[in-house]
Amino acid sequence: MADGKIVARANLQAEQTQTQKDPRFLGENGDKGWSQCAQEASAERAMALDRLATIVPAGRKGSNRFPKSERLHRQKDIEACLRKGNRYRHPLMTLYVRWRGGTGRRVAFSVGRKVAKKATLRNKIKRWLREAYRTKRWAMTEGVDLFIIAQPGCVAANFQAVDAALTELLIKAKVLQLPGERERPLEEKGSE
Repeated sequence: MADGKIVARANLQAEQTQTQKDPRFLGENGDKGWSQCAQEASAERAMALDRLATIVPAGRKGSNRFPKSERLHRQKDIEACLRKGNRYRHPLMTLYVRWRGGTGRRVAFSVGRKVAKKATLRNKIKRWLREAYRTKRWAMTEGVDLFIIAQPGCVAANFQAVDAALTELLIKAKVLQLPGERERPLEEKGSE
């Protein structure tokens, strides 16, 4: 009989410790922990990305390539994008957007040695960025220069994380038009 009470008491203590919340992990109102807030933030991002889940429009073979006409080559253009453009940050990358008016869009990517010492890793990250851009270019507005700089967090990430980060930044910069949205007028874009 004494053994039964000891076992019951031990079970009760174990249940109480499992249900108690550690005060170090409590949020502002005392019942949300850091992990729950992080999950809510990722759920909001996922909902924004679900709106982009539209299949890439089908066309003839090679119609969705990343053409040379969309590459930002000249040093003067890249410097103008850095100086005059708006900056948007994410832990995986930084996006500079410069509205220039006219047609077409141009983009350049930068992955420095601070991101990864090995050239193979830097090239892999550049391929990921190019592919993430290429698959979204059909939904982007025109008349814009983009300069994307990878951050050191890209090395530990995978393609899906890089793709989601670029999508998030493009939506924040209002370059990516989600299905069902109208394109903004030119004077609202702040072209210079």
